[in-house]
Amino acid sequence: MSFAICRIQKIKSWGQLTAHSEHATRTRETPNANPEVENIQIVGNLDNLDLGTLVKNKIGSQKIRSNAVLTVEMLLSASAEYFRPHAPHEGGVYDKRRLDNFIDAVIRWLDSSWGDRVVQAVLHLDEITPHVHAYLVPLDEQGKLRCKALFGTLHQMYQLQNSFADAVAHLGIERGIKGSLATHTQVRKYYAAVNQDSQILNLEHCLPQPTAQETSESYRQKVIEILSPQLEIINYQLNERSRILQQKAVLKQTASKSEQLRKQLEKELRLLQATSGQPDLPLPLVAYELGANHYKQDDNALSLVMRVNGYNFDDAVVWLHDRFGEQGMLHAVANHALTIAQQTPSQLFVAPTSSANHWHEVERYLAQQRALPQQLLQTLHQRSLVYALVTGGAVFLARNLLNEPTGAYLHALGSNTFNLYPSSKRSCGWFHLSIGGKFDEPIKGAMLVSEPIEALSLAVLNAPHQHKTLYLVIDSQYSHLPKEFLENLPNVVVATNRETAIAVCKVLPNATRLEPKITWNQQLQQQGGKNHAILESQTNVSDISYYQ
Repeated sequence: MSFAICRIQKIKSWGQLTAHSEHATRTRETPNANPEVENIQIVGNLDNLDLGTLVKNKIGSQKIRSNAVLTVEMLLSASAEYFRPHAPHEGGVYDKRRLDNFIDAVIRWLDSSWGDRVVQAVLHLDEITPHVHAYLVPLDEQGKLRCKALFGTLHQMYQLQNSFADAVAHLGIERGIKGSLATHTQVRKYYAAVNQDSQILNLEHCLPQPTAQETSESYRQKVIEILSPQLEIINYQLNERSRILQQKAVLKQTASKSEQLRKQLEKELRLLQATSGQPDLPLPLVAYELGANHYKQDDNALSLVMRVNGYNFDDAVVWLHDRFGEQGMLHAVANHALTIAQQTPSQLFVAPTSSANHWHEVERYLAQQRALPQQLLQTLHQRSLVYALVTGGAVFLARNLLNEPTGAYLHALGSNTFNLYPSSKRSCGWFHLSIGGKFDEPIKGAMLVSEPIEALSLAVLNAPHQHKTLYLVIDSQYSHLPKEFLENLPNVVVATNRETAIAVCKVLPNATRLEPKITWNQQLQQQGGKNHAILESQTNVSDISYYQ
């Protein structure tokens, strides 16, 4: 059985608000949090403003009383059995589907109950059990800062618990017993319990006495509600102790191996330093060992061994190691590789050939199956950014910042995958386009997505564009970013999968994340072309601009 958890705490000073903000965003050290786990802002602003600024903007110019409540912090969660039904005592793990359903319910409840009073909400995944810290500015119906109007009576607090419990009831999460003797601690006290050194469970003093008219089931639920928070803390602490002991044992076992590895790396480093910049093995000496009387002036030691003995590369390396030792062999291999690199011209990317005969098939597929506007497709085709492959399928051209083709994504019609064209230079360019604004207007925002079709779909969903917006494909956490350009934009949104988004946001602290429940193209298909006419008014040939 899972119970809903809703705790509130009133924040009355700006210093206290700053401390809460630093905790929520992890800008201050949190001892019981796992630093390797990323937390997620589920309600917030695209301008990346801090919590204090958001609260001040919401309060506005009205006079603030000295004892006024500036913000109400809500801690929203459920008992561990909901998030990890098969391992309720294993802190730090959760069922992703259950978590997604819970967060969706929380966001809907915050929006329907409090609207734009909620200025920020952060999902914490780096502690015992997933939970949300939501911050709302307590404005009454007239927009005045008056917390008592919202949370001033016991009846209002009952309504708060009922409302949140109703919002998550469809997930199988129940409300605690109304009027229970269980203490509904403040957020600060509830949080402190997680960080305490030990938890003593005194059953004699914490268990209530059953009333005369109370049923066994009612008393059972009351006991569960009272003991659940304490047991969760105890189980977490036991689990942490076991994990630390196990980690200590592993570290002890690997200490000697780490020392051996360090010595080996030092040896290899010295060897690389010794061979770096050294000349090739003398050809007369190599020829002597080979029993060869002549050699070519353009030979190097390795190529000479391969030619005279008829060896392949591997056999030649073994022969050199046998005759001249490890350092001599490394000299020969390094110089052989350098010779090849210097003699081979840099390869320019040549885009795959376009097929006019197949374009109508590609256009029909993208318009009918993928719900992309025909005018947008025709404009992209005129720019040679999207076209048909000779063997069938679609080509999405990638370019660098100078608009030079650097690669291409190939998409088989009817599939959900993109393949990189063999000679593409993946780290040198991206599939991108900018939409909206005037032709000579600078780009004021960027949306980073995972695939070309996702970029086009999100552009349609976001229509109309008030300012010129760049849509750029970042298809991997290892993708190269145009960092210097993006970090100077006032608005950068990462709308990729979670793994890529986390990597990008580490490089671009100014970016915010937008994670869809379904793909952008699926959303576009569900919408049924509502924004097509709006986008087409912004997507003539001159308006889809190259990124200059």
